[in-house]
This record gives sequence, structure tokens and C-alpha cells, in this order.
Amino acid sequence: MANKYRIPELDKLFEEVGIYRKSNDFRDLLNFVKRFPKMAPYNAMLVHVQKPGSQFVASAYDWAVKYDRKPKVGARPLLILRPFGPVAYVFELNDTEGAPFPEALLEPFKAEGDIPQSKLDAFVSSMLYERIIVNEQDYGSTMAGVVKAINEILDYKTLNKSERFNVLFGIALNRNLNPTEEMATLFHELGHVFCGHIYHQKAKWLPQRHFLSQNEREFEAESVCWLLCERLDIANPSAEYLSGYLNSNDEIPSISIDSVLKAVGLIESIMAGKKTPRKELLIKK
Repeated sequence: MANKYRIPELDKLFEEVGIYRKSNDFRDLLNFVKRFPKMAPYNAMLVHVQKPGSQFVASAYDWAVKYDRKPKVGARPLLILRPFGPVAYVFELNDTEGAPFPEALLEPFKAEGDIPQSKLDAFVSSMLYERIIVNEQDYGSTMAGVVKAINEILDYKTLNKSERFNVLFGIALNRNLNPTEEMATLFHELGHVFCGHIYHQKAKWLPQRHFLSQNEREFEAESVCWLLCERLDIANPSAEYLSGYLNSNDEIPSISIDSVLKAVGLIESIMAGKKTPRKELLIKK
């Protein structure tokens, strides 16, 4: 089958100029993006492209209102994407002046430790909005989870009515895992879904990238899992895989960094409860 996948402009740029193809450069990017858990991962990457080593960024308005600081004369703004709009501009800490900056904000991780069962349950419920269903299986110790394309019909109940939706993907988790391990496994399997590794003819909003090699698919899914776990400061099962690969190989596989970062952002929006059911999959009565 012909490869009809359109390479994102950002990935084309990375390929043409060779940026982030080296293992050390890719490691630096991941470590940079994890330092900004309150910023969309895609925007963190844009900041890194423009000004590697940035400590803290905010808009001119936020610098003035929240921190009593302002951009220095001639300071160069950094471009990021704005929700429901084209672009916005932010300034890095060293390009501002004014009141002393709170040092505690330079270590922005929100230490959560283990994931409570209630948070895992809420996340699983929210995945129904993306037409993904999760169940548990009694797998052996070497099998954490698996995802596959399915065709099922699910009754979805809201406060006012009950609707029926097509469910397109199913994830099976090892029921012997604890909630934190289940969450990390979900991150990995969702990485496969949202990076477009699993073909489903009805999932037209997803990138169609099932033609990738197994090595490329696993590297992308592990990168998604690693970033999500690091930004939540929870146990990271992907750390050993990525560290081993990056230490042993000079270059990373031919992956889409664009797809990885967008997948992380989408999964984080699901966790935050910002998704609504996809109406195109509603079954009309």
C-alpha cells in the first residue's frame, strides 16, 4: 500500500537541517520538555528550538502581573502556539528585569509519587471520549498491556441523555499491576494510538503511520510514555529503554518528533478532563 502520510513541516525541518537526529540532541530535547509540565509539550519544544537552555518563560503580561518584571529593552520574544488562535509570544527569564524571581519556580515539578486508583479510574473514563475502552486481563509478569483496533458499540450516559458511540480501540491491561504501573502502561499504548501506529478506517483524525517499523513504533511510544511519566514525576518504566538506546546508538530511529509531542499533549488534555465525545462517531437513533 502506498505511503500517503504527509510529513509535518516541523519534521521536514528537523530532517533537512539534521536537528534532533543525534541521540544526545534528542535526549536534551526530552529533558527540556519535561522541565515545563505546565506548558504544552509542543510549545516547550518550540521554545527549545529558539532558545535552548531557557529556565522559565512567560508572556509580557504575566511577567508584569504575576512577577513584577518586564522584558528588557530589545529583548527577543519567543514564538509559541496559542489555543484557538495563531501564535503568542513569551520571554525567557534572563530577558526580563524587575523584582527578584522566586527560585522555587525554577524547579516546576509537581511531585505526585504514586498514582491513586481514583485518578486512574477518571483517566480510563475520559478515554471513552476518544473512543478507547480499557479492560483488565490476567496476563503473566512479562505482559503489561496491549492495544488493538476494534469495532464495538458503547452506550455513553451524560447527565441528560444516553447516546451510543462506536468504540474504535481497545486496551487490555495486566490486572496484576498497581495503579501507577497501569497508568504508565496506558501512556505507552496510547502513544501507539495517537502516533497513528494502529490503523482504523474510521479514525480519520489520527495520523496514518502504521507503515513504520516495529523499532520506530516502539521508540515513539516509549518516548511518549517517558515524557508523560517525567512530567508527572512518577515511576518511569521507559527510562531504561530510552537510556539504553540513546547510550548505544549515535542517532535515533527515523521517528516523527512532531507526532510524539502532539500525542503527549493530547493525552495530557484527556487527563485534565478537557475532552468531549467525538460527535462524528455518534450512532443516530
